[in-house]
Amino acid sequence: MLKSIIKYTALFFAFIFAVVLCFYLYLISGSTKQGDITWHSCYRPAYLSWFVLPPSPRLQCATVDVPVDYTKPNGKTFAIPLTRLPAKGNPIGELLLLNGGPGGHSLDMSMTLFDEYGQTVKDNFNVLGYAPRGVAPSTPAIDCGGVDETDEQGNTNAKAYMDACIQHTGADILPFISSKEVVKDLDSIRTQLGVDVWSMVGYSYGTKLVAKYAEYYPTRLRAGVADGVVDTSETLFTILKNQYKGSQIAFDAFIKTCQDHCIFDKSQDPSTAFINKLAEISAKNLTDKNGDKIDSQSILAIINENINDSTYWADMMTMLGELDRGETGEFNTQLLISEFGEKGFSKDALSLINCADSAPKLSRDEYIKQAKIIDEQARYDDIKKRSDDDYLDACYYWQWQATDDLDENLITNDTPNLLFVAQKYDLATPLANAVNMAKRFDDTLIYTPNHGHTVSLSGMNACVDGYVVKYLLDPKMTFDKKVILCE
Repeated sequence: MLKSIIKYTALFFAFIFAVVLCFYLYLISGSTKQGDITWHSCYRPAYLSWFVLPPSPRLQCATVDVPVDYTKPNGKTFAIPLTRLPAKGNPIGELLLLNGGPGGHSLDMSMTLFDEYGQTVKDNFNVLGYAPRGVAPSTPAIDCGGVDETDEQGNTNAKAYMDACIQHTGADILPFISSKEVVKDLDSIRTQLGVDVWSMVGYSYGTKLVAKYAEYYPTRLRAGVADGVVDTSETLFTILKNQYKGSQIAFDAFIKTCQDHCIFDKSQDPSTAFINKLAEISAKNLTDKNGDKIDSQSILAIINENINDSTYWADMMTMLGELDRGETGEFNTQLLISEFGEKGFSKDALSLINCADSAPKLSRDEYIKQAKIIDEQARYDDIKKRSDDDYLDACYYWQWQATDDLDENLITNDTPNLLFVAQKYDLATPLANAVNMAKRFDDTLIYTPNHGHTVSLSGMNACVDGYVVKYLLDPKMTFDKKVILCE
């Protein structure tokens, strides 16, 4: 009897294995030709490493080559990963999603289009994702060998960091990682896809790419949505100054939510009370799930990741309250979320692409002076006294000429209509950015009265999503107003 049970159990699992194997082989066997690109199942072993979570079985993957230096088309190349979620109906065309950062990729972004508006997009477009040059899993990827620009105590190590970046990435690669080169890549991808025009939705840093693509290749862009808008006329210092100012505004609003059983000393300035409380918690010598000490720096890192979005503020208050009582549950939860998010993002690419775009050429004294002005905009994070050297970040040590032309304006009658989207209280890309860019392009701005960074096609605001989808389906539609509030 026992032998029979073992026999039939073995046969059952063998059958299941055979079915799964057959399905897998069927899944990876197909391919589709589009222009010069051949699409394969993303479940092929060569592609699975691109994803943190298993991709949709319908998602297709490919790789295209682009020149490292466009003045040397036959020289070294970047291998750029692409994904495509084919439309379920007859597609209007290709829609490229562009993620933020710089340092992020959009290879799996099509999987975030899950509600009715997202479904409409997927029904009508082949939804594309990609990893920009220098951003893994593109190759070669920007790599600084594990050296951090800032250590765990908050001390800047920028010179050693830049030296490591040059050593591990290569001095022949780093001069060619700017957004200007990325925009050229985008049109190369379009050409290799064999399509005359396509559409884009860019988020955060991705809005810069949408705007510059519209300027450089106006007749090739059918529609472009820019959500969480970068102002392409601003210097890096101006961008950072506005972000720090926005961070303080968001922090002040966050502290005001602290009502009953508040752990902060309300007789003190809120920023001072916060810093003092972090010091008290640090003195408790708590450790996180990885065995590392929970100190002011690590707590502040979690707060800063979530301060821009009011939907996370209650969790942050819960975390701080627990830590004050010597409990670490919520901190570990937030740390796990943070670690998961970092898997698809390159901090090295973030630092160096910003440098490649807009590293200022200033004397040491002037650089420190400007950095201190930025630092003064946010007081709640002054958890340690900084030396002058701590104000010299990676971009001070950037050896090449930055490529951004802040006065460049290529807008003509051929430039397509864009749609700008913003949230009123966005510390990363302030509403003023979207206002300025919408005026420059003479296009429509849609905004919400909320805290947070980017909103389109997320399911958070039906009003915004409705306008975005209508525009993508018909980019020549007429809006009632130039500025529209979506509450």
